[in-house]
Amino acid sequence: MISNIQFQVNLEREIQELTELEKKLKLRLANAPEGTLYIGKAGKGNYSQYHIRHQGKLTYLPVRKQELATMLAQKAYDEKALAIIESRLKEAKKLLKKYEVPIEALYSKLSDEKKKLITPIVSTDEMFVKEWYEMHPGSANPYQNNSAIYTERGEVVRSKSEKILADLFFRRKIPYVYEPMLEVGNGKIVYPDFLLLHVKQRKTYIYEHFGMMDHPEYIKNTLEKLSLYSENGYWYGDKLLFSFETSINPLNTKNVEKMLNRFISKTCQK
Repeated sequence: MISNIQFQVNLEREIQELTELEKKLKLRLANAPEGTLYIGKAGKGNYSQYHIRHQGKLTYLPVRKQELATMLAQKAYDEKALAIIESRLKEAKKLLKKYEVPIEALYSKLSDEKKKLITPIVSTDEMFVKEWYEMHPGSANPYQNNSAIYTERGEVVRSKSEKILADLFFRRKIPYVYEPMLEVGNGKIVYPDFLLLHVKQRKTYIYEHFGMMDHPEYIKNTLEKLSLYSENGYWYGDKLLFSFETSINPLNTKNVEKMLNRFISKTCQK
């Protein structure tokens, strides 16, 4: 079922991309010259004589009007491309409507008494989030934490920036876990700052905040960690998100907000 959710997300993205292409082609065609291009044989297999057909009349285009021939050829291509895009867009929108009522919503709408009698074929968001937390217990980093900095949710974190981030996730109702244990491949264990859950997509992101980027040794360790992630298929924007900070450039929460808007949620997820 997760694959179906991802299919819906991909379909929405496809519709957005097709819509942008449709606008681009319509704008280009609105500024295209009238008429169509006809290419005739010049002899010995050469196709170098260009003509413009307009209102049923065929007119020869001399070499000096090569630019017009190019524009007409582009116009013909754009018209065919637009027809394909409009057809795909129409069918994609029809298909998306079939996903407007998610299967998991069927269980959510039942009475409490009926819920006791039914095992849903697909977990509701609440069920999935609960299972996700159980799979990823937090505060698993064995490195001692002597901080007295508490998040709004009551966890002890190692820095003020981590508190700012945790509280931001909490206010936006993004499920998060602080310092879980994670195996990234070949038995290599890491303790990322956070795991975040995109509830709708049922997708987990690693979130790292690199807070001392003006210290050479810290930079070295950061690059090694990012390399480890990439070697095991964790790419920025796909499974990995991160932010940076130095002593003179503190955590930019506006940029973090934009990142969350782009990859997880514009407001809350429920």
